[in-house]
Amino acid sequence: MIWKAWRQETIPILGMVLAWVGLFSGHLTILIAGLFFWGLAFLSSYLARRTLESISVSTRLGEQYAEIGETVPTEMVVQNPAPWPILDMQWKVELPQAVDPHGPGTILLTPGSARQTLAGTVWAAGRQRVRVQYGLIGHERGRWNIGPASLTFRDPLSWNELVREERRQYHLTIWPRRYGLPSAFWSQNPESGTIRGNPWDPPDPFRIIGTRPYHPGDPVRQIAPHASARMGRLMVKQLEPMSDRSVEVLLHPKTTEAHWQGIDRDLLEETISVAATVVEASVNRGLVTGLSSTGAISGHIRGYTLAAERRAHAGELLTALAWTQPSGTMDDDLPHVLSRLERRLADRATLVFVSPYWPQTLTEHLHRHVLRGLHVIYLAPGDRKRSLPPWLKDVWYFSHEEWSRA
Repeated sequence: MIWKAWRQETIPILGMVLAWVGLFSGHLTILIAGLFFWGLAFLSSYLARRTLESISVSTRLGEQYAEIGETVPTEMVVQNPAPWPILDMQWKVELPQAVDPHGPGTILLTPGSARQTLAGTVWAAGRQRVRVQYGLIGHERGRWNIGPASLTFRDPLSWNELVREERRQYHLTIWPRRYGLPSAFWSQNPESGTIRGNPWDPPDPFRIIGTRPYHPGDPVRQIAPHASARMGRLMVKQLEPMSDRSVEVLLHPKTTEAHWQGIDRDLLEETISVAATVVEASVNRGLVTGLSSTGAISGHIRGYTLAAERRAHAGELLTALAWTQPSGTMDDDLPHVLSRLERRLADRATLVFVSPYWPQTLTEHLHRHVLRGLHVIYLAPGDRKRSLPPWLKDVWYFSHEEWSRA
């Protein structure tokens, strides 16, 4: 630190003092020495500004999404367009402790902090691009910030210490774990629940929901004779259009009786992993899969509902589960999430409820749908036994990575 202050501040002042002493005393040697030191200081400052303006640093992630334990290739690129070399550069990258870096550099940990620093040293010749490559292995579910990154280096004369920062942060999403579902999980086959045959087949003629006036081109077999006689004109049966095969996953990540009791992190991760298992299995079976949760994600702090899509991608739903975090208002948010979910619950659809707790609010909302044919599956992570409604027949427990059926 003393030598750094001497180089950056004292040498230019020394040069000016020597130049003035030589000028007033008439000693040419002292004057030349003063001008020499002052010129070196000016040149050093000029080269420092040029270097700081021209050098660039950037971070690149090989993937934005990864599984737990998967290595994500990452590199820090340092480009030196100047014709002079930059020696002994110290680079740093800020990382969360939820990921483990592997490769060059030294890991610096701050006690009590959730962040860590990966640091190292590199040299760059004139007009050279240097890549510092390392791998990141995530061991916790979540959305993690990678960066910022910085460089600490000196000008060619080593008189000025410079810092170049890349303040941009990159996001790495680590998907939750998934487990295999037992073969008997789909006790009621959701592929034959809300649809018969293929999506392009005609409506089910046994689902008559009303009548309407005849329009040219309507099939003759759909004419309603009694309604036509009563109305005095041709009426046709209005059939309920077939809905897609659908599975709705409802996640309620409540891990303690009251929010002030804190969060059971192990039970939380197990609960979200169970939900991720069902979501992935449903999408892989070609089912229209929707996801709702009372947990919070970015932009939705009071629960969220992702619309069921015909060709949903499991990665999009797994990303939402990776970002999901519990909140203290989940019990209050559950009725609002259920009200949004009820609008699209089709008869004979399958609803999978995942939570360590079965709330009474859910019993009140789902009973009438169950009477109309809704199939409800309850997945209960943890060991605690629950008080369940009598109409709930399909209950599974998940504990220590093993399934058991009630």
